[in-house]
Amino acid sequence: MTEQTEGGQAEWESRESPLSVAQKWLPWCLALIFVTTIGWTALVSWEEVSNGGHTSLRETVIAVVDKAAPAVPFIVIYAIMATSLIDALGGFALVTKRWLEENWLNPWLERRKTEGHAEGRVEEWLLWSEWNHRRMEAEERGVPFNELPPSKPSGRTRNGDQTLA
Repeated sequence: MTEQTEGGQAEWESRESPLSVAQKWLPWCLALIFVTTIGWTALVSWEEVSNGGHTSLRETVIAVVDKAAPAVPFIVIYAIMATSLIDALGGFALVTKRWLEENWLNPWLERRKTEGHAEGRVEEWLLWSEWNHRRMEAEERGVPFNELPPSKPSGRTRNGDQTLA
């Protein structure tokens, strides 16, 4: 269970500044910082090694750090913005889903349910009407009528008797 902060926000959603990350996204943000920093450093290292001109490993490492280090703040900001954008898109998707359910899906389902009940009543009325018509014809001809009345899907007639079929 998440605890509420003083402002009413869930603790894992609380932020201290616009450049902070919601607690639930912090591992993803750190992973993105790590992967991006490693990738950038590898790219800079490849460029420094392929350009050559360095006589020792120490000079190469110093050159790589000199060129890669200025990008670290941008990498951090990029990771924060990326995870915040993903969080916002998730919220937008949830709001859109709820809006579509309330304004489109639920009314459509209600209409279908109402239409289905109406169709079911018409079908039941037709079954009973046809059965009653056959019963009255048999009565007019003086022939015994042994046909069971139409039943509901539960297997019971309207008056509650169990059907034989």
